[in-house]
Amino acid sequence: MRIGIIGAGLAGLSAGLDLARAGHQVVICEQGAETGGLAGTFPYGGTRLETFYHHAFTTDRETIQLIHELGLGDKLLWRETPMGIFQLGRVMKFASPWDLLRFTPLSFVNRLRFGLAVLYLSRVKQWQKYERVRVKDWIQRVFGQQAWDVIWGPLLHGKFGEYAAEIGMPWFYSRIHTRAGSREKGMTKESLGYLEGSFQVLHDALARAIGEAGGSVRCGEKVQALRISRGRLVGWKTSRRSERLDAVLATQAPPALLGILPAGLKGEYWERLRGVTYLGNICAVLTVKRSYSPIYWMNIPDVKSPFIAVIEHTNFIDKRTYGGRHTLYLSNYLPISHPRYRAADREVLREFYAYLAKVLPAFSAKDVTEARVFRTPHAQPVIRAGYSSSLVPHTSPVPGLYLANMAQIYPEDRGMSYSIRLGRRAAKRVQSYVPSAASNGRAAAKQAAGKKSSRAVAKPATVKIKIKLKK
Repeated sequence: MRIGIIGAGLAGLSAGLDLARAGHQVVICEQGAETGGLAGTFPYGGTRLETFYHHAFTTDRETIQLIHELGLGDKLLWRETPMGIFQLGRVMKFASPWDLLRFTPLSFVNRLRFGLAVLYLSRVKQWQKYERVRVKDWIQRVFGQQAWDVIWGPLLHGKFGEYAAEIGMPWFYSRIHTRAGSREKGMTKESLGYLEGSFQVLHDALARAIGEAGGSVRCGEKVQALRISRGRLVGWKTSRRSERLDAVLATQAPPALLGILPAGLKGEYWERLRGVTYLGNICAVLTVKRSYSPIYWMNIPDVKSPFIAVIEHTNFIDKRTYGGRHTLYLSNYLPISHPRYRAADREVLREFYAYLAKVLPAFSAKDVTEARVFRTPHAQPVIRAGYSSSLVPHTSPVPGLYLANMAQIYPEDRGMSYSIRLGRRAAKRVQSYVPSAASNGRAAAKQAAGKKSSRAVAKPATVKIKIKLKK
């Protein structure tokens, strides 16, 4: 069957690889100039660097497995990463139980509560019991009000802004589990992974493997409209051509997908799709003359800060990789309607530099030899309490149209490994539909009309999703 995939991020590429290897004719359209999506890269210091910082955790089984599957295991580097936090006007280490015990912004009792709460949550096996619990309520009750005021409240505000008080516990649970799983015994050290040459090496290897399996990846080609006839998908129109297709897997964010679908689609599925709220991201990548601290990842729990974290990438990957350049990321999540998101790059940098000098007193704007500002409108879905009830299934009401996007990664948060898992699971759903269309074109029409078809299995797949939502 001929299958179209919208987007050459990790979800689209992973799905495309599995579908191409299964014998289907796969066409991936990516509107950007290169593959990678949110894990995309740009030329930097004789190699490449991610536009939005990326790393792998030791718990990222899907990423690690795919890297080895594509013969890239020898390029996977693991590094111990010092973590920190900005408090009381100074940078403090915040990576181990010993760091926590010395963390004086919290009272001694609340330091103990903090450690015990993290340990407890890291050992909980089922997240479902937290489905309708808000992070704010749980943290205030278990960690204590002081921990919320000093650390978690400002960090949640930096991540979700006005939605901070609405975020559900499964999101927080997932974050704690991921972090705890990447620490060595005793939770005293954390190791993170990176690909030599950047994660573009993985994207390129996926595209090559898809080509070797008979598929194609077309960058710089935007899907402008999906064509639906008699209730089922029959093809798409891109910026370069119109094509007939048997199925399409869309991996872009719901707002972007709705823009290429016919207007007036009605029903619960489409209402859920319209109800997904996204935040954008601004990320500044700075090349600077020196290192300012030994910390790789520094959280900034201050609601007045224009960025949520300072990531000194060359405390993770040696500066010699980039021709001796020291590299900093400054990241900020916010609605795309926010003035900062719409501001000119020079205005964003001016605001960033002013606050960065407070965090790192040795910093000066004169130290910056190169600065880039990247934006993306759909960086983070807002995961409210009770999110399962609004989760959008992969199988749409339009036979032949399937979805795999970041808003469907739950209870986990955005991440490469989850995107790979999402894409591969979606590929299985697409395959369950395609054979019925291949063997009998009328089967898909019958399915769309709600009639029985012995070989059409897209409908049972939808039932599975509904059962999951009721948990």
